[in-house]
Amino acid sequence: MRFAQVNDVASVATELAAGLRARGHTVDILRPRLYGAKLPPLLKLAVAPLRLLDWLRLAARLRRGRYDAVHIHYAYLGLVGVLAGVPYVLHCHGDDVRDLARRPWRGLIRLALRRAAHVYYSTPDLAPWCTAIRPDAEFLPNPVDTATFRPQPLPADARDVFIICALAPNKGAEKILAAARQLSARRPHLRITAIAGGELTRQFEALPTIVLLLHQPRERLPGLMARHRVLIGQVHEGAIGMVELEGMACGRPVIASFRFADVYGVEAPVVHAETPEAIAAAVEQLLDDRALAEAVGAASRRWVEEHHDAARIAERVEGWHRARIDRRPGRGSVEA
Repeated sequence: MRFAQVNDVASVATELAAGLRARGHTVDILRPRLYGAKLPPLLKLAVAPLRLLDWLRLAARLRRGRYDAVHIHYAYLGLVGVLAGVPYVLHCHGDDVRDLARRPWRGLIRLALRRAAHVYYSTPDLAPWCTAIRPDAEFLPNPVDTATFRPQPLPADARDVFIICALAPNKGAEKILAAARQLSARRPHLRITAIAGGELTRQFEALPTIVLLLHQPRERLPGLMARHRVLIGQVHEGAIGMVELEGMACGRPVIASFRFADVYGVEAPVVHAETPEAIAAAVEQLLDDRALAEAVGAASRRWVEEHHDAARIAERVEGWHRARIDRRPGRGSVEA
């Protein structure tokens, strides 16, 4: 089959494309220009004409490409599929559907969701937002490149803690900041690495125990994760995202909030924490108990291989599209 992946959020399209290509399919990744992406929601309306022109460009590309399958990432970009007049799968990733009633483009987003041939969402916490509009929406676990994000030996000069999530409120950064302050007071020689970016960057920068890095290319993340004993991910929504999964795939213990064991049928081997006190206590325990840290890291790697391996997720996506093709008229059944 010939696939088009439109947009790439948290490298999900990249990993799906790699998995589908490994299964013999042709995949093009079409990237929107995302004019004004960093502007507040209301100011984004000012660049709406530029975005519309870009969507028309992408829609024309989809029509010319005559793809067997079109997979669009981020809810409002489903409008590209509507403009193209082609069947499309819409893949939701977080803030594109969360708190939808407050968004200025909510009517268009609902239209994109309703018109989609199928809807996926990438983390279990998005189920209420997606199924309210599309009861048939399906959780598709984020595909992780377990060959690139793999366990590496802990170096002799390994650093202590790496905050792998964005320093933003929707990741629980205020709680992580409060935990870092507690750790700074109790363990002044502790060194915590974080990547600049997010509303709380300046507050983290003010702590003497924090080492801030500039934005890092994704290919450097496995090496960075391997150089740290403990990783801290999001501690707010209860659903682990791509960066937490990649940290787990690297065999490092990840501190995060996880409340969706029922979706997987098993607990994720993250160290669950949602308060500053719990985060700080988990960091100290994992640093002081190397055997526990290694056991959690090894269990994390196995869990990601079982539930998020890119090859398995690509097989699921392929299976949905093959079933749809088989239901087309002339193939022995009536198209749904």
